[in-house]
Amino acid sequence: MNGSEIPDDFIELEKKMEEASHNRAITVLTCPDCGSTNVTYYMGLKTGVQYQCKDCDYVGTFIIEQDKE
Repeated sequence: MNGSEIPDDFIELEKKMEEASHNRAITVLTCPDCGSTNVTYYMGLKTGVQYQCKDCDYVGTFIIEQDKE
């Protein structure tokens, strides 16, 4: 095999990855207190991921993920 040939298994893997990316649902982060979608990443590391709602100032690890319609 020379440097310009791509093995068939890599081509098949690329096709499967592309199909999976098209089937993946887009989710929206939603505040559990006020229901706003104006939620951003707040902090993480040893404490775990936390989010902040920009509308009601909720900060916490619990956040609702909903499929975007």
